[in-house]
Amino acid sequence: MNMKINGIVQNNSYNPVFSAMKASAFSGIDYFCMRKLKAPIEKFNTRNDFQRWALEKLKNKFLEAEYGGRGKNTKVERKDIMNQWLQGMLTNTRKYTYAFALVALQNIVHALKPDNDDLPVVYNDNALTRTMEEISGKIGQNKDASISFRNIYKKHLLSLLPQTRNKDNENWVVINSIPHDPRNYEDNITRLQLLSHRSWCTKTSTARMHLMYGDIHILLEKGEPRVALRFFEDVIDEVQSVGNRGINLKDIPVVEEYVKTNGFELSENVQREINKLKQKHKSV
Repeated sequence: MNMKINGIVQNNSYNPVFSAMKASAFSGIDYFCMRKLKAPIEKFNTRNDFQRWALEKLKNKFLEAEYGGRGKNTKVERKDIMNQWLQGMLTNTRKYTYAFALVALQNIVHALKPDNDDLPVVYNDNALTRTMEEISGKIGQNKDASISFRNIYKKHLLSLLPQTRNKDNENWVVINSIPHDPRNYEDNITRLQLLSHRSWCTKTSTARMHLMYGDIHILLEKGEPRVALRFFEDVIDEVQSVGNRGINLKDIPVVEEYVKTNGFELSENVQREINKLKQKHKSV
């Protein structure tokens, strides 16, 4: 069976005639990947053979892979994030080689186990580019330096977060939508995914859809997400507390204060939901 990747038809079988190749033939990011993958370079004729070998590994391990987990939504969420990684890397092979894609994917699935609900770290092209550049620089200085892809990528990913996070107090962070910040749309998607609570749909690919229509404001409490306000244009169309079931009663005062201070407008549905919760609390 053949498959098409990046516009090129690839055979599922790869059986070249091998001759010995040495590590000295590799440099930069290729050397890093060769070393991390423990590639059988003695079986390769050229570095292209190395990339084809990596592509075979990618196809066999990731293109049709399923990811379990304890929670009922974990499998879907994991698959969704992994598809973002595959699409981002395999449609941009001028920048990312198959070997580098294999190293990246093996690292991000490392903690995913059937008995936990951990999610892969989100994909971001800017953070990944910076990661590759930093690794290349480190290899250029010392080919055998100890380098962690996971730690470097996480560092560059976290650098995209707003610098207003205050771990001691409550503070609101604004994630701009594409109409308000088109140049940083991709980075803002990543910011939203990173700052979202695990129970919110914006933790995965729906972040992209929501940021097409309006900003999202997230209340952080000691650095952790507590409430999200989703705008549709200039009106707050949804209030989400932790738990993905709408607004919690205890969060109403802080939301109302924020809305009043900034002159925001609540949609009729949101105002109705808040009034209903207040009335229910009074009758108890």
